[in-house]
Amino acid sequence: MPKALLLLAVLLLAARLGRTQQPNDSLTTGQPLLDGQTLISAQGTFTLGFFPNGDNTYLGIWFNNMKPRTVIWVANRDAPIKGGNGSLTLSTNSLDLLDRRGNSVWSSSSFSTNSPQAFLLDSGNLVINDSMLSEAPNPLWQSFAEPCDTLLSGMTIGYDKSPTIQYMQLKSWKSVSDPSTGSYSITLDPRRRPPELLLFNDTTLLYRTGPWNGQGFSGQPYLKTTNKLAFNMSVHDDSAYYSFTSLDSSVQWRFVMSSDGLAHRWYSNPSNDAWVEYWHWPQNQCDSYALCGPNAACYNDVCRCLQEFVPKSPNDWNQRNFTGGCVRNALLSCSSANGFDRLQHVKVPDTLNAIMVGGKSLDDCKELCLKNCSCSAYALLGGSNCIVWSGDLVDVVLFVDGINDLYTRVSHNNPSHPGPSVATIVSVSIVGVLLAISAILGFCYHRSRQKHLPLALEQDHAPGSKPAAKNLDLDGIRVATNNFANQNCIFSTRSRTIFKGTLPNFGDLAVKRLNTEVGHEELKNEVKMLARLEHPNIIRMLGSCIGNNENVICYEYMPGGSLDAVFFGMYFL
Repeated sequence: MPKALLLLAVLLLAARLGRTQQPNDSLTTGQPLLDGQTLISAQGTFTLGFFPNGDNTYLGIWFNNMKPRTVIWVANRDAPIKGGNGSLTLSTNSLDLLDRRGNSVWSSSSFSTNSPQAFLLDSGNLVINDSMLSEAPNPLWQSFAEPCDTLLSGMTIGYDKSPTIQYMQLKSWKSVSDPSTGSYSITLDPRRRPPELLLFNDTTLLYRTGPWNGQGFSGQPYLKTTNKLAFNMSVHDDSAYYSFTSLDSSVQWRFVMSSDGLAHRWYSNPSNDAWVEYWHWPQNQCDSYALCGPNAACYNDVCRCLQEFVPKSPNDWNQRNFTGGCVRNALLSCSSANGFDRLQHVKVPDTLNAIMVGGKSLDDCKELCLKNCSCSAYALLGGSNCIVWSGDLVDVVLFVDGINDLYTRVSHNNPSHPGPSVATIVSVSIVGVLLAISAILGFCYHRSRQKHLPLALEQDHAPGSKPAAKNLDLDGIRVATNNFANQNCIFSTRSRTIFKGTLPNFGDLAVKRLNTEVGHEELKNEVKMLARLEHPNIIRMLGSCIGNNENVICYEYMPGGSLDAVFFGMYFL
């Protein structure tokens, strides 16, 4: 009897060990991967296994040594296993994920072989090959062909139109902890040539990178190939694929379409196995698709019409509602006397309704546009790809630096001019006009860069001021300025101190705190006067708080200081 019990105990222990043992980096037929078991790539970089989320269980791939667990692929993201106890099985025609009752919740695309074997590679790719073939040109199936929210080095996203169009795109998780398909996606559109990455919220286009120009995307001049990272675009008649390549094996990179609506690029810190953000997009308001409407350009969060265009609705434009964009101030005749205005360092307009012609020089491209009466602009990308636009120009963005120029059609030959630059504008003004006129132009340019967002501060509103768009009491001002901390002080005299403050969903503002010696009537007169002034070249008062032993006035914040600061190095408010 004791021997029988001992034998039973050994059998139970063997069964338990058989269930919890860790298979290596491969899976074969007749060897299911059970909940609690994992596959680990040869060099220990990635793990394939089951992970829970509440009562749901998912099969996924994650970085083996990164904390917290960083999942890069989920097989059954929209079909979780309820209650756990799932299994992954490999057959001669598919890879199948089964629930505890043996029902299939996910399957790979079908294949046919008598000797399949699944491998988890150190690239993070789960591949199925024919084990009888020593050299297979392509896997029978691979997880890289079915991306989720993450792009790794060597992965691709894009499209293939033959024989039917197929998309490989990134789709966000629903939330940080829920891997089911979210509303944000990154994809390539075959109607836009050269190709570019597009970020959607469901079907609403939020951001585009600008077309590929042979070195990178025209709308991302700051992302360039380095000795750490290379960006790639493979373009053919019926397909286009984007990828990146890590050039340093000691660093892991991942590009993620996150549930927050931002595309993040991360790299690993080899010293502590922590993730560091390299970049994310969208970055600012100008990145918002068509923020300025048609025939306008965005620079430093400010919209301005292209040359020979005026706001379609001046009233909306003054209220910072730019969606209507700009229209020509006079009818443009189709004439050989037409010229082109050159904009440097641009993200060229949306190419949805543009035409690309390869093998052209810049002069060829110009002639091509002049011969077409509907042509509104042209650009040369990648050295020989001529892009010709007809009709409205949408989503033009100007940069301080970049490699692409845009030539917009105007009624007469117009000398080329560079993109916006403080140094250029100031120097041209000084050469061309008197110092006083230069000061006005420089100040106008400086003021055009400021954010104009509606804000009114609660307590005593000046007569004639608009109703509060955002209520903020004295406690809110204290929070904005870190309780009037010394490090927030930017100017001080005996009678007043000026602090820099920051408000969520608004940004920076200047807070003038007056000493109690300043008379109430004098202060009220200042508030009344500023409340009645409204001019683009005069600083705006955002609100005031008077009383309770505190006299505070809030203004727009001027990063470069006042007019004196621009030209004479002085600062005052």
